[in-house]
This record gives sequence, C-alpha cells and structure tokens, in this order.
Amino acid sequence: SRSAPPRRSRASRVSPRAGAGEDLARYDAQAKEDDARQYGVWGVDGIRQRSASFAAMQEDWEDAVLNVWLSHGAGEVAAQRLLILGAKWQKGPQGELYRDAEAVAYAVRVLTELLPGADAPVIFHKTPSLALLCLNRHELSRRLVALREGARRIPPLDVAATLNKDPRLVTSSDDARAIRETTRDVIDAVIDSVGFILDEQGVASVIETCPSILTAHRDDVADAFAGYKTELKTRLDGVKGWSSALLFALDEETEETKETEDGDAKTSWCSCWSSLGEDAREAATRASVDYAGRVVEPFLRRADVERQRRKKNPNDADDAVAR
Repeated sequence: SRSAPPRRSRASRVSPRAGAGEDLARYDAQAKEDDARQYGVWGVDGIRQRSASFAAMQEDWEDAVLNVWLSHGAGEVAAQRLLILGAKWQKGPQGELYRDAEAVAYAVRVLTELLPGADAPVIFHKTPSLALLCLNRHELSRRLVALREGARRIPPLDVAATLNKDPRLVTSSDDARAIRETTRDVIDAVIDSVGFILDEQGVASVIETCPSILTAHRDDVADAFAGYKTELKTRLDGVKGWSSALLFALDEETEETKETEDGDAKTSWCSCWSSLGEDAREAATRASVDYAGRVVEPFLRRADVERQRRKKNPNDADDAVAR
C-alpha cells in the first residue's frame, strides 16, 4: 500500500516574501504589459529603438542616470520608466534630481544604508518624492526610527519589505511622532483583530501582505477585519489541530471582556496559538494572509478614497449625516 505523504515542516509556513529574482521578473513582466497598453506592442524599449523622433529627444544626462539605475538592480523596462521622472517636462527640484546621476546615486545609497533590503528603483518609481527626502539623511533616519518604534510589538516585521510595497509609510506625515503613533495604533488594531490566533510572525505576515494598514486610520483597520472571524471559522472547518481555546475565541456571541476558565482574556496576545496543532497553525496563517490581501487591502483603498473625498467636499459628509 502507498505510504502517507510526509508532513510539512514548520519551515514550510506561508510567507508573503519572495526571492529578489522572482520579484524583479514579476515587476518587469507587469511593466511590459503596462507599457504595451500605453505605448503599443513594442513598449518603452521599442519606442527608443525604433523611433527616430524619440531618439532625437534623448538628452545627455540619460545614459549616466540609466547606468545608475541598472547598477542598483533595476530591470531594463523599470530603468526606462524611471528615466521619465527626469524628463525635461518634469519641472522643479524633483525633476532636477532625477536628471542628476550623482544625486540619484546618493539618494539610492542613503536609502539602502538606512534601510537594508530596500529596493530603491521600485520605491522611487512608486513614490518619486521620496528621493528628495533621501537628500536629507537625518530626516529620513528620524522617520524610519519612528516607524520601527511604532512597530515594536511586532519584532519580526520586515520594515524594508513593507516599504518596498508602500513607500507612503515615511511620506504620509512630516512629523516623526505622528508616524510612530499612527503605526502603533494600527498595529494594536491588527493585534486586536487577529492576535488571538496568530503569533508575532503571523501578524507580521499579515501586515507585510497589506502594508497600507500602516497608513490607514485605526477605525478603518478594525472595520476591514469585521468579517475575519466568520471567514476563519469556515476556512478552518475540518482542519486538524483545533483547540477549545480557539472554539471559544471564534464564538462571536461571547463578549471580548469575558474570560476563559484559565483567567486569560479572550483577546490576549497569542491566547490560542500555543494550543493549536501544526495543521491548524499553518491553515490559520494562510487564511489570515489571504484575507489581508483579498479583503483588507481593497477595503482600505476604498476607505482612503472616501476620506479624501470627504476632506475635499466636507459639505457632502454633512448632507449624508443630515439624511
């Protein structure tokens, strides 16, 4: 008879992090698709190689800046897109910076020294203004320290990986104290929502999957996880390794302040994790990471759009309340 398949080790637990090569290949593939839609089937590279008029517009600074981007890990397509940040129609200090090879190299060096693991080409393409912040090494350092202090309850959180996905974490406010307090508040909200079943690494994986959590309002984060327990209950149905503590925690009719027989609060940190079997732990982590990417991320995006709309049109919010 066939033997049972080997059990998966703890090392096989889900992690949202991928290898650098895989990330670069995925980014280039997506960039080529985007450029094909915007510029035609040849993309940006094709335009440079096949359009005499485009070649005539090439400026003297481009080769030097291109080499800087390529030397710091940018793919061909990504590097060409980054050159657009320094195009002559880009006015002001930001455009000037992206036309200066030495300034670009300095900004990249500062970012990668203060935040090892940061993917500078990806970060600057997503948030071009961050390069100007990198020229002020002291200010960038203050903001990164504030971010790390705010995330102190989750030591495994990879700040660099999180920043690679959402660079707004250090540009959302000019006040380092505000960054620290906002980060602390939303991390507390995440722990309140998923900490009853995940350990520190699991909560870190949730945040790394949905880094916009760290720039959201605490109330929005709590609302985004409103359906988490219901879905978790369904996803874990039939999985081995359940415990009485988990059954108690998933009882939505039980008030949060009610205590277990051992006297531990229902929402205390890791109140269920230590009691779960390996299968249940892995399933809970996978379900939580999936929920963060599939539900929480789009929810927070919509909430942010709505908050920006209300900020621009406060009368609309007043009318809604009146109705």
